Amino acid sequence: MIKSVAAAALLSAILGFVLGDGLVKAASVAVLVSLALCSVLLLIGGLGSLRREADAHRGLVLRYAKAILDRDGLPYRFIKWEESSVIRNSRGDSLDTTTIRAEVTDGGMLFMRLAFGSGWPQPARHRGKVRLRVRKLMIGDRPGVNLERTVQWLEDGKLRLVIHFAEPPRVGEEISVVVECDWPGKSMPLMREGKVDKFTFRFSRPVPYARYQVTLPEGVDATCEPFGFSEHDERVHWGRVTDGQGRTQFYVDGVDVAVHRELGMLLQVG
Repeated sequence: MIKSVAAAALLSAILGFVLGDGLVKAASVAVLVSLALCSVLLLIGGLGSLRREADAHRGLVLRYAKAILDRDGLPYRFIKWEESSVIRNSRGDSLDTTTIRAEVTDGGMLFMRLAFGSGWPQPARHRGKVRLRVRKLMIGDRPGVNLERTVQWLEDGKLRLVIHFAEPPRVGEEISVVVECDWPGKSMPLMREGKVDKFTFRFSRPVPYARYQVTLPEGVDATCEPFGFSEHDERVHWGRVTDGQGRTQFYVDGVDVAVHRELGMLLQVG
């Protein structure tokens, strides 16, 4: 009904503009402008509805994935977790790369569920600028094609991720995936406000080896403290180095990281 009325009004306006006198043409232009504005508003409303529907579907995918894992357990075990955060500038823009190696322990593995976060309630308007890419690594760490993924943002700024596999890998097979995340403003509190920032990981299953490395922009230094372990913990090694570009790097290496143990470092610039 609305479309029919709009079409009739549009036709009348066009005819008035083509055939009418000056006053009629002016009125026709006003009608055309009004119709254009109405079309834009309807389009915006439609896009908003589609966005809400897509968000709901993403939430359902994450919910069902969690329910399956809670019921059946993980069909894989982590072998190695290597996470790197390269802070690019004073705005706290970061390029995060996480390489995950796991062994398949059960058949029918169709997805992997992960979570990442900025450590602070980043405004929702920043989330649309985050770019995430997931790829499988082949032998020799050669990059494979992109893997499908489902992403959901939580209110606290945490990102939940489900990685989908086109075919379930074989039991006993070792799989490697890399998650690359271009994350504007992720470390803004650290770089702009001088606040203490926490860089940690925590797992729902034991992990034989896990590493977290943070690279600061060139010319920037920071103080570092361990988080979740003591300085004398023999299972954790931590320190700082300088890379080939003169940038300061801090790292934490954990061996046999226990379930639900939050492990990492605290950094403060200045």
